[in-house]
Amino acid sequence: MQSTTTLPSLAHNPIRWGTAFRALLALRNDNDDTTHVFKIVDALRGDSEKKSLARMKQTRIGRRIIEEDRSLLTVLTDRERLRSLSDGSLGRVYLSFMEKEGLSADGLAEASVDGYGENKLDPEIRTFTTWARDSHDLWHVLTGYGRDPLGELCLLAVLYSQIESRGTGFIALLGLLQIPLEYPGAPAIRAVIQGFQIGRNAESMMAQDWERLLEQPFDEVRNALCLGQPTYYERSRPLHDASRSKSRAAVAASATAQA
Repeated sequence: MQSTTTLPSLAHNPIRWGTAFRALLALRNDNDDTTHVFKIVDALRGDSEKKSLARMKQTRIGRRIIEEDRSLLTVLTDRERLRSLSDGSLGRVYLSFMEKEGLSADGLAEASVDGYGENKLDPEIRTFTTWARDSHDLWHVLTGYGRDPLGELCLLAVLYSQIESRGTGFIALLGLLQIPLEYPGAPAIRAVIQGFQIGRNAESMMAQDWERLLEQPFDEVRNALCLGQPTYYERSRPLHDASRSKSRAAVAASATAQA
């Protein structure tokens, strides 16, 4: 007999459009401040994550992640362990990406604390959102989307198709207004649409035992998740005109590449 999962009982969380638009304006002025992203997501959260949480709990590993209040932060910040994994493993590819980009898993965690402020979330929703936050750069690595503006936007499309976060969809939709200007002549909008389709067709990226998968060969993990190739993004990325970007990181990366 098929088991059913009861939706978690949560108090209604009102949407705060004013807060979202103020954070959006701040994000447009400073694309590199991730705090504004979390403010938008939090302001538009509402009860939109309840169904995604319920779907996650319908899987054995998803249920365990929520019930055990699992956290990825300790695992992903243990670089010595990651470095000890086999060549070609997901953990080693992830570590290489983080070191190349100058990123740290706890940096994103700090930005989320500043962005969410004192908002009191239901414990299960908090575990769900923290799991999504801490696995964000694993999603980058596995999908093939970089940290350039289009890559981030495409990953938001994947994320929205997987967890249906209203705030994520809002940022992605408005990003479509700017992104063609930064990638002149590129199929940038098609790339974002393709990201949405890739996320739709993939296995759940939330209900995964990432600690175990870090030890597995990268290509095997990617294939098991049924992740499609981001062909439109790959065609678009070389056409990025960083001089039109509002991201300091993108401008700096372009200057380094041309040096």
